[in-house]
Amino acid sequence: MDFKGVFVATVTPFLNKSSEVDFKGYKDHLNWLMASGVDGFVPCGTTGEGPCLSDLERQKLIELSCEIAEPKKLKVIAGCASNATATVLKMILAAKEAGAHAALVVTPYYNKPTQEGLIAHYEFLADHSSIPLILYHVPGRTNVTFQLATLQKLFSHRNIIGIKEASGNYGFWMAMAEKLDWNSKSILAGDDDAFVLIQQLGGKGIISATANIAPEVFVKLFQLTEAGDWAQAFKLQKKIYPLIQAMFSETNPSPIKYGLKLLNRMENNVRLPLVTVLPKTEIRISESMKALGLL
Repeated sequence: MDFKGVFVATVTPFLNKSSEVDFKGYKDHLNWLMASGVDGFVPCGTTGEGPCLSDLERQKLIELSCEIAEPKKLKVIAGCASNATATVLKMILAAKEAGAHAALVVTPYYNKPTQEGLIAHYEFLADHSSIPLILYHVPGRTNVTFQLATLQKLFSHRNIIGIKEASGNYGFWMAMAEKLDWNSKSILAGDDDAFVLIQQLGGKGIISATANIAPEVFVKLFQLTEAGDWAQAFKLQKKIYPLIQAMFSETNPSPIKYGLKLLNRMENNVRLPLVTVLPKTEIRISESMKALGLL
């Protein structure tokens, strides 16, 4: 299964300070994203505050994502994050039951497995999953880094179909482009500010947090790269850089929730241990959105 295009790491809206999930607001948000031309949704990931959701909440959010995606044949990649292999497998099986097309599986955090441990973890999951897996490499959050040889080994498994690459390591991307077959796997940018660069190296798209705020911009970026108009693509990437920086000036997704409040799309609520952004960050977000004509 080929995953290509702009996939939005969807936020989870909450109704009030007690953090009740706003399922209607979630559907409204996904319908807006779909109307903007995105290619799929990634619910219950980092941006969706997945680790703070109950099993029932996760299931309902994935089901709603699939319900909205189905008429236009968009794809749903369910975030399945845990540092326990058995727990991840339960999440994957539940995501399959809810209708997800693939699972996004982050490297196990806190345990700090060796490269051999990473291979054993992902091969076990790939062997036992009936939906394909997309690896998620984000050492800034997990403190676990893939070595190139590990990726080469994992990419030989037919049920591991790609990677969300969010290491921020340009040298590693170059090594990947040299040593891995990017045509046979979905290499998806995980750093919003590196979208065009990953595309130029042979990537197939992005799983973006900032696309919650500006979906049409990321769709345009993808179209420019598909057309090979690299000059205009890099120009647009540079133009949205201040917005991306603002969206990650505090821990994701708190800045995005505030930006969506400014757009009157949802309440500015996050679940503990996250908190809403500081006043100085609010100003930065507002200014960056105004500069792009989003407000």
